[in-house]
Amino acid sequence: MKILYGITKSNFGGAQRYVFDLATTMQKQGHDVAVMCGGDGPLIQKLEAGKIRVIKLDKMQRDISLEKEIVSFFQMLKILRSERPDVFHINSSKMGGLGGLGGRLLGIRRIIFTSHGWAFNESRLAWQKLIIKLLVWLTIILSHKTICVSKKTKKDVKRWPFIKNKLVVIYNGISSFSLAGRTDKTFTIGTIAELHKIKGLDILLAAWDKFVKNHQAKLVIIGEGEERQNLEIMAKNMGISDSVTFKGAADNARSLLSNFDIFCMPSRSEALPYTLLEAGFAKLPVIATPVGGIPEIIESGINGILIPVENAEVLFSSLVLFHDNPRMRDRLGTTLKETIIKNFSFEQMVENTLNIYL
Repeated sequence: MKILYGITKSNFGGAQRYVFDLATTMQKQGHDVAVMCGGDGPLIQKLEAGKIRVIKLDKMQRDISLEKEIVSFFQMLKILRSERPDVFHINSSKMGGLGGLGGRLLGIRRIIFTSHGWAFNESRLAWQKLIIKLLVWLTIILSHKTICVSKKTKKDVKRWPFIKNKLVVIYNGISSFSLAGRTDKTFTIGTIAELHKIKGLDILLAAWDKFVKNHQAKLVIIGEGEERQNLEIMAKNMGISDSVTFKGAADNARSLLSNFDIFCMPSRSEALPYTLLEAGFAKLPVIATPVGGIPEIIESGINGILIPVENAEVLFSSLVLFHDNPRMRDRLGTTLKETIIKNFSFEQMVENTLNIYL
C-alpha cells in the first residue's frame, strides 16, 4: 500500500513517536511510506535517518492562525492530489481536521484518525470545550475509522451521534529496549515528559519540596516544553533547585530509566502514555494519576499506585511509602513489567492497525 502519515508538529512527543514507529515498521514491511508534518523538529531528522520520505508543511503549527490554516490546507490538498495514498493516517487535532476534510474532498480510499487524547479534557473555559468537541466530532465524521488509544478515550465520545461504528480501541505498544548502565547510586525519583501544564509537574515539585527535607534523594525531569522556565523558577523559589535536575530533551530518553528508583506521572490529562509503558518495561515502581487510559495500565496496589489529580500531599505520602519499602517497589515493578509485556506489545499494535488499513 501507499501510506501517508500526517501530524501537526515535528517535535518528538508521544504522538510523533507513534507516527515514527508505525512509519518505520510499515516501510520495513514493504509499503510505500511518507510523513507530512509541520515544523523542523527531531521527528524529521529521525525519519530522514531511517530513509523515510518527509513532506514539510511550511505554515503548519499548533497555535491557531486562520491565514496559516488556509495556506496549510491548500498545500495539503496539493500534496494529497500528487501522492494519492491508499491510506491517509492523520494524527493530532489540527492535522486531523484539515487532513480529514482534504482527504474526503479528494476521495482518498482510507482515512484513519488517531486520537492521542482529547483537548476538551484539559482545563479550559466551557465555550472553548464546546467548540473543541464540535471540531473533534467533525474530524471523526470525516475519517473512515478513528483509533482510540484507550477504552477511556473511546468512552469520552462514543455516545456522540453518527460515530459509534467509526471508533476502534488499539492500545499503544512498545518493543523491548536496552537500558543504560546506572551512573549514580543516589536515590532518584524521575519522570520523562513534555513540560506542559497538563503533565502536573508543578504538583510533583510541591510534593518534592516536602519529601526532600527529610530524605537524601534527587529529582530528575527529562524533557522540554513551554513550562520549563516556570518550573525552574518554582523550584528556585522553593529552595529545592539543588536537588532537582532539568535534563532537557534527551535522545533515547527511555534508556535512562535505569537511573530512577521511582517513576512519577502526576498528569492532569493523558491518553495512553508511552513513557508509562516504558517505565513499566524497566520494572520501575510507578506513581500516577487515574486519568485517561492510565487505569487500564495501572491497578493501584497491584502494579503501581494511583493518586488523586492535583494532590501533592498524597503524592508526597506515596513517595515516602515507596522510599521506605524496597520490597514493595520490586514487587510492583515486576508485576507492571508482566502487564506491559502481556497487554501492550508493539507487534499487536501494528497488526491491529494494519487490519483497519485494509
